[in-house]
Amino acid sequence: MNDKEDLWLEIPSYAYISLARRGMEKISLDQCFLKGCDNEDLKLLEPFKKEEYEEENKQIKKIHIKCKKCGGIFILKLVTLKKVAKSTKDENEEPLSMGIVYSLDEKENSLGHIGYF
Repeated sequence: MNDKEDLWLEIPSYAYISLARRGMEKISLDQCFLKGCDNEDLKLLEPFKKEEYEEENKQIKKIHIKCKKCGGIFILKLVTLKKVAKSTKDENEEPLSMGIVYSLDEKENSLGHIGYF
């Protein structure tokens, strides 16, 4: 397995978008999120760099991805919020966590909130 395949393992397959009171919709993260590109072919996406750091109960992971269809680069920013809720049943139980995924352009300008993982 090479480094690029390893980076795919870092990315959740899906994110869930809130539909207000109508529940959640599942969206695949195996697509290009750059404006004007309709690429949904995993073979045309190449993750090539990962940044990882922590700040205030958040673990942040940025995966840089090149789209071979439009030639652009975008970033999936995965923010895992730690200790969202704590069970009152068992002191040793792991605290719950929740993840939020955003898309950024190559210069790290926000392209928007994608959903939850």
